[in-house]
Amino acid sequence: MLHIFKRELLDQLTSFKFFAGLLLVMLLFGLNGLIFSLRYRSDVTEYRQVIQNWEQDLAARKTLDDLPHQVFENLKSPIKTAFLASGGQYRLPNAYNFSIDIWGRMPNTERAFSQNALVESFQAIDWAFLVGTAFSLLALVFAYDSVSGEKARGTLKLLQTYSLSRNSILLGKLLANLAALLGALVTGMLLSLLVLVLVGQIELDAAAWGRIGLFLLLSAFYITLFLCLGLLLSTLTHRPTATMVLAVMVWVVSIVVIPGVGTLIIQQVRKIPTENEVGVRADKVYEQINKEFDNHESVWRMREMAKADNFQFEKVSVVAQNKRKHLQEEIWGDYLRQKFGQARTVRSISSISPSGLFEYGAESLNGTSVLCDEKLVQEAHQYRNTVEEWIRQRDLVDSESPHLCFQPGYLSEKPFQAFSVPRFQYHEPTVGDGVRDALWRVSLLSAETLMMLFAAVLAFQKYDVR
Repeated sequence: MLHIFKRELLDQLTSFKFFAGLLLVMLLFGLNGLIFSLRYRSDVTEYRQVIQNWEQDLAARKTLDDLPHQVFENLKSPIKTAFLASGGQYRLPNAYNFSIDIWGRMPNTERAFSQNALVESFQAIDWAFLVGTAFSLLALVFAYDSVSGEKARGTLKLLQTYSLSRNSILLGKLLANLAALLGALVTGMLLSLLVLVLVGQIELDAAAWGRIGLFLLLSAFYITLFLCLGLLLSTLTHRPTATMVLAVMVWVVSIVVIPGVGTLIIQQVRKIPTENEVGVRADKVYEQINKEFDNHESVWRMREMAKADNFQFEKVSVVAQNKRKHLQEEIWGDYLRQKFGQARTVRSISSISPSGLFEYGAESLNGTSVLCDEKLVQEAHQYRNTVEEWIRQRDLVDSESPHLCFQPGYLSEKPFQAFSVPRFQYHEPTVGDGVRDALWRVSLLSAETLMMLFAAVLAFQKYDVR
């Protein structure tokens, strides 16, 4: 097998398709490094500006009674490893906003940073996309004539005269092709990292290097799968041209057709309501609260006037309006959960394709999948609870406050220091979180690779070398 490995590796490394493929890989990975460097630097600048603007807005609040008017903006910090698998993070919302004012707007997600049309047009060129498309095609190009080509040249029959088993011939070819492609991949990755460090000034920590290592391992399985597929197709035909046509057809179905059709099907089968429909449903809560509180759900008098009866009507009103807002926020929260659920379902269906398994698995390992967006909302909810409890505790200290949280005009009017307000800090999913989220996809991709290898070995055992 070692002899076959050396011969096949030398043939590949000195072939035109290797040099052409390597040139393409370096071009694409270099472009990846440049685009994501510019994007990261832009996002860091805008992130700091948004935080600064929020701090200035908060500094203008002089009393606790002013805080219900404050919009609390919970931002995802720019992701250093988005170049690896961006997961659509540059198109998706990166902020979750809320206010504690019972009359304030509903919590919502939004895109807090501006968009650059030039950069946006190249945003999909991350490592996951490049390996998922370019290297799957290169694997088929490298392997499509490994068997049928040898037969057409008459060398396959000659190999059988040596004391080499068919398994050793096939595995030698597989490992040689894998070594050549991984060499090209590592070269491209190093070029991309060099550009990211020099241009983007991105400092990679241990977690980032861990994600890169896991990505390389996942890529090795994925490339092996398509090499095995190429070897299998090469044993099903007797002419290299027929093998190539068949390989291109399989590649198009795997990379383009299955993921696209799966997405369309899920969008039709698992429909979610529109924002207008959700808004109408939320507005109906007003009628429910009016009926429950017998139209006494919103009585607000001047603060000095209400003191006479210890805010008797206002206390009822604040209970009613807090309940109303809670019910409305639950409706919008359910809508957001449905969107997350639909996104996960789309990814699951698209994972029927090996490319879907790989790309979504890479997103999970990088912490840029739906897991990232769900984590932002979860942490924003926790932060809101922290802010509300912080206000309640400080409001209770003021004996002159009506303690009607969170209605402007009925909280403490004593001054406070803006720096004492809790700040939101987003925590990216850890490497462990990503591994757990990607585990089933990685396991399935590994199983498919082994099955394809077994199929290629079995087919080659029955192949007519004459």
